[in-house]
Amino acid sequence: MKLVLAAVLLLLSSAVFAAEPTTPDEYFEQARQKTEQMTQVLDELLQREADGKLDSEADAATLQRAMAIAPQFKHDLQMASQGGHIIATYLLANMGSKPTQTTEERKQVCELLQKAMDAGLFAATVAYFAQCDKVYMRYDFRSAVHLKYLEQLRHRLERADGYQDNYPLPIKRSFCFQDLRAPLNTERTLANLQAEAKAMLLSYDQYRAEAYYVLASTSFTEKGQPEKLSLDYLNQALALGCTDSLELKDYYEKEFGGAQTK
Repeated sequence: MKLVLAAVLLLLSSAVFAAEPTTPDEYFEQARQKTEQMTQVLDELLQREADGKLDSEADAATLQRAMAIAPQFKHDLQMASQGGHIIATYLLANMGSKPTQTTEERKQVCELLQKAMDAGLFAATVAYFAQCDKVYMRYDFRSAVHLKYLEQLRHRLERADGYQDNYPLPIKRSFCFQDLRAPLNTERTLANLQAEAKAMLLSYDQYRAEAYYVLASTSFTEKGQPEKLSLDYLNQALALGCTDSLELKDYYEKEFGGAQTK
C-alpha cells in the first residue's frame, strides 16, 4: 500500500511541477517525445494486424488516442519554429503539404520552406521544387523564378548542409524514390501506410540525388532543349541511387554522346 501511495504521489508531483518548455530546443524535444508515444501505439496496432488480432472498435479507439496527440505535437513544432528551430520549421511545412491546397495554405507552406532554405537546410531547398516551384506542371522551364531556383539548388549542392545530423527527413513528393506511375495501393492496411511513409523518409544523399535529378530534368536552353550538363546531373543522381522515373538516361546519352559524370 505504501508503495502504491508513493507512486501516486510521484505522478501527482510530476504533473504539478513538470516544467513547461521555454526554449525552441525544449519544445522540439517535447514534440519528439510525442512522436515516440504515437509510434509506440501504432507499432502495437501493426503487430496485432500482422497477427490477425485487430479488434475494429477497440483498436479504432486506441488509434484515436494516438491521433489526439497530433495537435499537441503540431503546437510544439510551431512554438519551436517561432523560436527559430529550423528542423521544426521544415517538419511544419511538410505537415502542411497536401495534394489539394488553398492559395493561403500553399503560401504558408512555401513561406516555411523559404525560411528553412534561407537557414541552409538542404532538404527544404529540394522540397521547394515540388511544393512551390511546380514548373513540371506548367513546363515553363525558362521562367525567371525557375532559373533562380535552379541557381539556388546548384549553389546548395556545392555546400555542406549544417543540419546533416538531422537526416533522414520526410518529403511529400520524390522524383527518384517514389514510383510516380505505380497504381495506388487500394489495400489501406496499417502496414502499407507505414511502408509508404518510410519510403518517403530520405537520407541526406537521397536528397542530393533528388536535387541532381531536378537539375537533370528541368534545365533547358532558350531553344527548349536540355542543357548539355543535364546528362552529368543525371549520372550524379543515378550514382546516388535515383531510379530515373522519367527514363531520361537513354535519351540523354543519344543526345549528348555519353558525357561522363564529373
